[in-house]
Amino acid sequence: MYQDKKTKHVSRGSWVFALFALTGVLLSPCELFAQQFTPAEIGIDGSALSGNRAPLATELRLPTDFGLGARFTYNFSPSFAIDSQFDGYFDNIQGTQRSVQQGGRATMAVAGIKSGFRSRSYGVFFAARPGILTFSDASVFGSPTATKRISHFALDLGIASEFYPTARTILRVDAGALLVRYGDALLFRDPVSGNTVRSIGGVSAPWHISVGASYRLGRLQEKEERSPEPGRFEFGGQYSLIILERSLRTLSDESGVGGWATWNFNKYVALDSGVLFLPSLYRVADLQQGGRIVQTLFGLRGGIRRGRLGIYAKFRPGLQIYTLTEQAVGTSNYTDFTNVAFDAGGIVEVYTSRHTLLRFDVGDTIVHFRARDITLSDGTPFHVGGFTNNTIQITAGFGFRF
Repeated sequence: MYQDKKTKHVSRGSWVFALFALTGVLLSPCELFAQQFTPAEIGIDGSALSGNRAPLATELRLPTDFGLGARFTYNFSPSFAIDSQFDGYFDNIQGTQRSVQQGGRATMAVAGIKSGFRSRSYGVFFAARPGILTFSDASVFGSPTATKRISHFALDLGIASEFYPTARTILRVDAGALLVRYGDALLFRDPVSGNTVRSIGGVSAPWHISVGASYRLGRLQEKEERSPEPGRFEFGGQYSLIILERSLRTLSDESGVGGWATWNFNKYVALDSGVLFLPSLYRVADLQQGGRIVQTLFGLRGGIRRGRLGIYAKFRPGLQIYTLTEQAVGTSNYTDFTNVAFDAGGIVEVYTSRHTLLRFDVGDTIVHFRARDITLSDGTPFHVGGFTNNTIQITAGFGFRF
């Protein structure tokens, strides 16, 4: 018999982070000229991952991971850079608190884009940095004592606030979410029947906060960057890769196609919408998801433009529709079912000509699976509880503006 799902522990920080990010860029849409920078920056940091190990043991509240590390940034311009960070964490999780997915000490390595604006005294940037989160001593299937290193894909999304006490020094505070993809893993195999028990993966989103100091290397430069007026409308097609849980049985990497449309109020704020269709047919349906997926999102984005580049934070509520779900346990009656979605993250646009652009989205699409009341095959009423999942969504598209 189908059993009611437990409400899963996931980070709600992404919702708060998205609002914080959007508010930050909307409150600072000023024209900044003669911005001072150097090509390279090197620094040290202290880092914390809050609730880093919770998704694989939902009833176990493990402490926050604290660590130290280093960062390196290469600036192409005052507003755009490649940013990297490497951190090792002190907490050493052993014994029964280990799992086949994690254990021992954690190490994080990420590298990606950092884009925003700066003045002579401060700067605010959005950062999207893919990488890995690796654990030194995960459990080994079939052995009570053996351990192994295991690594998981990670995506660091956050806001970097910088302060410049001197021309060469930088004080930096980062706050955001580290999305981590934990894949399925083998827990047990019956030697006679060959039947297996697996640990189902998922996407976690612990808070990631770091504080550090950097030193500017090379020749100090000053560069003026224009903030051009946008067209009123943008639209285009897009391809999206989504990493999400499918039922309680597996973690799935799925591709979809769709389109987006943007209505710019001015050069900083816009209404932004998107529609996406994921054609993969998931035939194992349950009461809240199954079949194919249709996603619709509509909300705000805010940010800045510098020359041929635009960087935006976004928060878009919407719907995630599953085309095949059970109406009743033990019957063959199926119907579509609609859940609530919230898309939090960032957008980078590259303006290839006056009327064309490339668009790249990255973020956490938070799906709330609504509670549902159904009837069992014997007529007994049954309540399915709601729960919330994080997903990693990466999108690339081509569009037009006018």
